[in-house]
Amino acid sequence: MIAVPGTTAARPGHERATLGWIAAQVARILELPFDGFADALPSPQDDAFLVPQETLDAGAAARWGVVEASDLLGGVVPAAFVATKLITHGLVAADAAAPAGWNAALGAQLQAVTVPGFSVFAGGDLLRAAATLLASARAVRIKLADGIGGGGQFVVHDLDACRHRLGLLTPADLDAGVVVEADVAQPATYSVGTLRLGGRSIAYVGTQGLGRDRLGRPVYGGSTLSVVRGGLPELLEVVHQPRLRRTVDMAIAYDRCAQAAYPQLVCSRRNYDVLWGRDAQGRPQGGVLEQSWRVGGATPAELAAFDLLDREPGITRVLASTVERHGPVQVPAQAEVYCVLDDPRCGLITKFRHAGADPGALSAFEAFDGSTSFHA
Repeated sequence: MIAVPGTTAARPGHERATLGWIAAQVARILELPFDGFADALPSPQDDAFLVPQETLDAGAAARWGVVEASDLLGGVVPAAFVATKLITHGLVAADAAAPAGWNAALGAQLQAVTVPGFSVFAGGDLLRAAATLLASARAVRIKLADGIGGGGQFVVHDLDACRHRLGLLTPADLDAGVVVEADVAQPATYSVGTLRLGGRSIAYVGTQGLGRDRLGRPVYGGSTLSVVRGGLPELLEVVHQPRLRRTVDMAIAYDRCAQAAYPQLVCSRRNYDVLWGRDAQGRPQGGVLEQSWRVGGATPAELAAFDLLDREPGITRVLASTVERHGPVQVPAQAEVYCVLDDPRCGLITKFRHAGADPGALSAFEAFDGSTSFHA
């Protein structure tokens, strides 16, 4: 059977509706029963295939009997902070605060494939990190550990502004962790990832776009992915453009280092956000921003591509997309709508997807307009 644990599963809204739709798609692909959400979530049981909204920690995974990646769509981490963007960067100094279980070596190993930055867990360390970055960066971006879709972050251009933002953070914010990162100009966000279900796997590279919420603020607007069968090595075989190839290479390096640093990590979905932009001197700069080892905004597109490649052995590459729009929207005739909801928190939202054979659209991503991206 399919089970859907987690807080999102019990909270009404578009996230719950989307998660239920994804769980039903997974049930169909794996030919497992799923009866939808009940008033009370199913109790942990060893024979359940999980579709959780959040990455599971080791304790939750043990309660549900999750041992291998084939037991869930998502991932399991040894500690909650490992599932966040915090592991992308090291500490600002050897004496800086850090949570139990922190791998001090990982940040240094990832420096070659990430944007310059630090992860901090104390106010003084945040100011030290900002001062270090501002010595060479035009601005720094302060990001809360639990921020998603570009939320929970602020750009500051000097230490006075940084002190002001620090004063707005709560002790809980600092305990959970904050990323302080060099801000880049003309940002464009790419996605690289893999998904494995029922012994079959896909890999993809693509781009993310922006939408606007009902107040006009930028929010995640969807993803467009070029998808192949297999894993990231198979993806590299069809990626020839230098920037895209470097993007995939950086995701592979990040994945390898994170897995080695936290060997207890178990994942059936691995997604990496890779930022490209320009540094303070106008030079191109790229790096992995964060990982997602759980169901994400691109998952409906991934499942559409997975389905099409499974049904059509003659197709070698699929172009799949998701679109999320707030307010009234006209849906293209060929699209499949998977959520239309007047959400009590964000108002009317419509989500749809489309997938078809990709004749070689990877080249289109080279000209991706960074003005439609967000800094994850």
